[in-house]
Amino acid sequence: MRMSTLYHLLKGKKTSSVLTYGYFYDNLNYFNLLPKLKEKSYYNLIEKLIQKECLIEVEKGILGLSETGVRILGEKSFPTLSQLNQMEYYKYDMTFWEKIMFATQVISEKSYHEGKYIPIENNLFKQQQLKKWLKSQNETLPSQFYKEWEKILDFIPEDKQVLLLRQLVGHNHIGLTLNQIAIEKEQDYFYTYLEFKNCLHYFIQMIEEHLTEYPIFHELLALEKSLVKTDSSQVSNQLYRQYGSVSQVSQYRRLKESTVTDHLIESFLRQPSLSNLPKFNENTIAALEKLKLSQPDFRRWLFKDACMYEAELSFYDFKCYQFYLVEKEKLND
Repeated sequence: MRMSTLYHLLKGKKTSSVLTYGYFYDNLNYFNLLPKLKEKSYYNLIEKLIQKECLIEVEKGILGLSETGVRILGEKSFPTLSQLNQMEYYKYDMTFWEKIMFATQVISEKSYHEGKYIPIENNLFKQQQLKKWLKSQNETLPSQFYKEWEKILDFIPEDKQVLLLRQLVGHNHIGLTLNQIAIEKEQDYFYTYLEFKNCLHYFIQMIEEHLTEYPIFHELLALEKSLVKTDSSQVSNQLYRQYGSVSQVSQYRRLKESTVTDHLIESFLRQPSLSNLPKFNENTIAALEKLKLSQPDFRRWLFKDACMYEAELSFYDFKCYQFYLVEKEKLND
């Protein structure tokens, strides 16, 4: 792994080089996982792992696991992260969870006809937003809301439900922080944080995939997503599908071609699949297959080397062909 790039990935630096690295080495799900990570803390931890001979520097700035590191990894237990999808949810997952917790508190107090309580949400705008939403609901809201909770929890293992339920606040009930839950479970905080994130992303995925089953949750999710600024990469991607040309999108949006290319790369990496790649012309295919013969490790290709085989090659086609090779590799695994 490249030390600097992994740091930027965990921090959420959204450049095509960082995102591509994450995709190539199957780390994209960790994008923006630690937005408050301090650079000094990160490198201090890396240095400690090197001193303990868990990591070795295989090239300048590039680390790999040592035999000791591999052995220790085999002895440790790790949280299941099969549902973790930071690229898809990082912009609103935590704020949505805060909205769910706040809604749960308000609906709980409402069901007990209690109007005097301290709201866990102190942002006035968010208080007013939820108040407006509540006014649009009918009298069956409390019972329907609890039913949705019951239904969705049926799909979450009991030992993971605690990660959500123990945080909730309600009538005469005080929730716990993640740190308190970690202490209660006798786990490291970071381990608990990863488990929670995985569980939360599954929670969101279930709501998005089964709208009719969770209409109230879906309304709250839609409310939160409405506050997220329109993603510029999505706009560029929609226009590219319409025009089929980076230069035309660049002219239309009055952006540099390199910026549009970054947008298109990001859009692909949100939903990577062969069907989301452009068609390659014969010259591109021939040139890059020749490059592959001389440099089989296509993840480490340099654009300047590829241009020696095809002078007219665009950077976008170059990156997409690398993505194509990754997706083909996945199919063969």
